Amino acid sequence: MALPEITQENVHVFIPFKVAKVTGMIIETEHNSLEDALMEVYNSKVYSDLENEETKLWHEGATYIYESLKEEKHNKS
Repeated sequence: MALPEITQENVHVFIPFKVAKVTGMIIETEHNSLEDALMEVYNSKVYSDLENEETKLWHEGATYIYESLKEEKHNKS
């Protein structure tokens, strides 16, 4: 049985799980509130990349995405 092809139309299926994992990591390591952690994720370029199937970021694990978010945050300051 072949796995379904991941396209821009269905990549959204992976995003909530990834956001939940990364948000949990932010809360645990940075002691942010749930609201602040979610805002950090949703307002990032990393999240935009996660929504874009072509970047293949959806394929990466939560740790990789979290580290990318930390790098983005560091580069902004």
